[in-house]
This record gives sequence, C-alpha cells and structure tokens, in this order.
Amino acid sequence: MNTLKIVGLLCCSAFLVRSAHIPEKSMDAMSLIEKILGNIPVVHGSSVKIMGLTLDPSSQSRNMPYQSMVTSLGIPAAPELRTVCRPLNQIDFTLEMCLSSMSAGLQLYQDVLGELKERVTTDKVTGLLADIRDLLAQVTKMQEPGQMSSVAQYEASGLASRLPGDYEVQVATHFTLLQLRDFTQNLKRSLRNVEHLTSRPGQRG
Repeated sequence: MNTLKIVGLLCCSAFLVRSAHIPEKSMDAMSLIEKILGNIPVVHGSSVKIMGLTLDPSSQSRNMPYQSMVTSLGIPAAPELRTVCRPLNQIDFTLEMCLSSMSAGLQLYQDVLGELKERVTTDKVTGLLADIRDLLAQVTKMQEPGQMSSVAQYEASGLASRLPGDYEVQVATHFTLLQLRDFTQNLKRSLRNVEHLTSRPGQRG
C-alpha cells in the first residue's frame, strides 16, 4: 500500500472518530429546531399587533415598506448558512466553519430576543429563548474541544437602545422572528448535510 493511500485511510479514520458523536447530538438538535419553529408563530401572535405584519409567506410583500426601518433600527441578520454549509459534493465544505456559523447565528438571536424580551408584552419569548439556548448547547457539543476557542463569537447588538417606542419594538420583533424562522429552517437543512457528512468518511471535515 503506498504512502498516499495510508495517509488517506488515517485521515478518514480520524474524521470518523472525531465526528462519531454528531449524529446523536443532531437528533437532539432536530427536536429543538422543531420546537423553535413551532414557537415562533406563538410568540409573534402574542407580541406583534401591527396590521399587515404576519408570518404568512403570501403576505411578505407587505414587509417592503418597513425595510428602511430594518436598516435604520440596525436589526442584525444571522450568518448565511447556505454559503458555508454547502451540499456535500462541494469540496470546500468545512464542518467546523459550518458549526461555527450555526453557533454565531444562535448567539445573535439569544442577544436580540433577550433585549426584546424586556420590551414586549408577552412572556412567551422566555420559552423561545430557552429553546435557542439549548440548541446552541447541542451545536457546541458537536464541535471538537480543540475548536471551541475558534467558535465565532457574536457581539451584542445594542438593539434596545434604538427602539424608542412600542411601534419600533413590534417592527423589530416581527423582522427578528421572520429572520429567525428562515435561519432555523436553513439550520435544519444544514444539520442534515452534517449528518450525511459524518456518515461519509470520504468528505472533508
């Protein structure tokens, strides 16, 4: 057996060892993802009362007049997972980068919803925050111990200081939940990619 084949087998074996725990953790994560997706409409319905601001995909064109407010209020957007958690036939798929982006996005929503929680008129945000915290913990467990120091860290948005009244709070809550839903759906798809990756040793980690 030549040197290249030996090195390839060693790399594949190392990948399998360090990623063997991921499928179990991803099952727990998937359960939390479904909880989050189910709770988003509940939180939205109890906290956003502005006519026309709904989560219904067919009414998203009504959001257009508010886009300037999204910019002026500085409502942050999460990392684009589809960019870094590519389909498995892409040779530049990097497991650590994918998991790190998931972590950064969940940190973002912990921060933003944490600030909104103090301003909205419902306590249902607390449950949603708990699910996001637990999901972040599961994603963190999927990462290598040696990779923990390189996990993307999200800096606080300071969003609350830019929300002078209830109207702005409701707009910020609406778009945050809308973006959280999109991010969580992308996270779900990305986790499936990770599951497939860890079952196919020929892929890079």
